[in-house]
Amino acid sequence: MKQLIFCSASFHISTQPIIQRENEYLYCILQLLRVIPTNYDIVICDNTISTLDDIQIIELRKILCQSNIKLLILNRNIGTKNIGMGELDELIFTSHNIDFKLYDKIVYFTLRKFVTNPWIFEKVNALQKNILVSNPPSLTFEKNYTFVFSGVTSNLYNDMFFAMSSELMLKYIDYSISQMNINMINHIGSEQNLYNFININNYEYEWLDCLGLIRIDYQSGNKICLL
Repeated sequence: MKQLIFCSASFHISTQPIIQRENEYLYCILQLLRVIPTNYDIVICDNTISTLDDIQIIELRKILCQSNIKLLILNRNIGTKNIGMGELDELIFTSHNIDFKLYDKIVYFTLRKFVTNPWIFEKVNALQKNILVSNPPSLTFEKNYTFVFSGVTSNLYNDMFFAMSSELMLKYIDYSISQMNINMINHIGSEQNLYNFININNYEYEWLDCLGLIRIDYQSGNKICLL
């Protein structure tokens, strides 16, 4: 079975130094390439650069040119008003440039995460239902070497990583297009959008209790979170 992982990216943002941001993406991609199974194609879509030449770190630029990575550049960024809708806009754009029907499953992945092991990809390969979702608590490492668990939030599904059959992902894209303006006006996030799509239609899904992802939470003071 051939799978596709769609990776949402924003390489350059005004609130973080470019080199720091690019370096984080560089190592997230290196780790992804290290653990992802061979039956996955990778497409990365960015909405903050105009051309590949905007990337300043040469190693990152070279990796984005590799034959096993397809880079798409979306020349608009509605994520400045709603980050989640910006990511969905990238998904929509990607579906217009990549034939999703060539794949069994489509994985949605926000790229600025470190994947600790191949387990989540193996879960996709073994998926019997049409959806794989999660809403795990997070463990945060504080600067004073204390640890804090954050519980789950109701009425959303985590969209750092989820998967759908290609047919259902295309339906999710159509749904997201229809909801885009409503979500933008009412400040509805992509995680709530995903939750609503699944539950309004009563779709069955398989559940992930954890993701095994590491992310740096800049909004909380550069804390490291394990999901």
